[in-house]
Amino acid sequence: MKGLVVPSADAFFLHIEGTGAAQHVGGVVMLEPTEQRPSIEEIRKLVGDGFARLPRMHQRLAPSSPWRRPRWIEAGEADLDWHVIEHRSMDGVPGLLRFIGDLAEQPMPRDRPLWRIAMVRDAGPRAADALVVLVHHSIADGIGTVLQTFSLFEPRPTLTMPSAAGPGRLARAAAVTVGLAQLATDGTSAPLPPGSSRRDFGVAAVELDVVRRIATARGVRVTDLLLALLADGLYAVAPALPQSVRDRMRFSVTTMVRTPESAAEGNATAAIMVEVPVDGRPFDDLLAEVSRRTERLRRPTRALASRFVMATGLRVVPEPFVRWFARTVYGPRFLHAVVSNMPGPTIPMTFAGVPHHRAYPILPLVPGTPLAVGALSWSGTLGIGLATDPDLVDGPALAAYLDKALQRLRRESGAGPLQGEEESSA
Repeated sequence: MKGLVVPSADAFFLHIEGTGAAQHVGGVVMLEPTEQRPSIEEIRKLVGDGFARLPRMHQRLAPSSPWRRPRWIEAGEADLDWHVIEHRSMDGVPGLLRFIGDLAEQPMPRDRPLWRIAMVRDAGPRAADALVVLVHHSIADGIGTVLQTFSLFEPRPTLTMPSAAGPGRLARAAAVTVGLAQLATDGTSAPLPPGSSRRDFGVAAVELDVVRRIATARGVRVTDLLLALLADGLYAVAPALPQSVRDRMRFSVTTMVRTPESAAEGNATAAIMVEVPVDGRPFDDLLAEVSRRTERLRRPTRALASRFVMATGLRVVPEPFVRWFARTVYGPRFLHAVVSNMPGPTIPMTFAGVPHHRAYPILPLVPGTPLAVGALSWSGTLGIGLATDPDLVDGPALAAYLDKALQRLRRESGAGPLQGEEESSA
């Protein structure tokens, strides 16, 4: 049984899941209310004709061994009755969010392809449905998963990726060397209180052009604004958490290193640590400080070094060391939360003939940490998905605080009413 070796940057998340923390990425797409709801049989056919034929969606992991690197092997035709399910929310949006949290808690069985799709009925206002897609992190990163889900929509969109042009070999080698030294001196983070393996999920939304206008007016980036809003929200709804780490929380900010030539499969990201004050200072002061601290995100050395370690360094060491390394560095000893800001499609699309207006990313929690936040632009709306450990952070309260803060900022910017603002909680 030869199979295809799982690249080290992807196998990293298989080792992480060995701690008991499920490692799924994905998203939830809110569909418009319609009388022409697709049946579960129609959805399974749509998935079977496209998504289920993608690489990895018809493969599973070979039986594991402590010393052998994980491998993909063919699994045959996907069991669509298991992979594509139907669920009815008995409580609208709150019921949808609880369902996502429950689904995200559960590791996927390794004897099947590592993905699931759910059509959640009555999940939004006027009995609208929602599409939930989950893919194991060993298959793809957040952007890769977005690219894979494009097979479910019409018309098929594209994403604008960074140019493949970059530093030459010598310049890259020098940058990696500098970056490795920087990573080595970044130090560790203050210990967090013990948490749980349970998951909550919450959402917030704002128009992409509005949030860009807000950031530009303050001379910061959208990621800076998101970090400051999260720090402000954590201090408001979970003050004991930042107090336990001396009012400083270390955010791992995901940086995309994917190029136009990259396949959707695989992880093509790097992570850069940013320590953010969470001490209740005025928001404008907080935002200015966050912008100053994220200056390191604009320099490529740490990102190149991080990518080198994941894609190259781990490939040449024994698998037991890779397992130890993954579970040591990807945890509360080095970070407290994850934030990822991702580009998405810009054109209106339909799923099974049904239009939709926004989507929210679903990210996994790093073991032992309480927060993972994804922001995804989708047809002009920035959807923000928050995964939390309810033992440490009240996820719904943080999502509601973030949503209110975004609406306050957008009103201050002079923007008109948000489309569907009466459903801003979804």
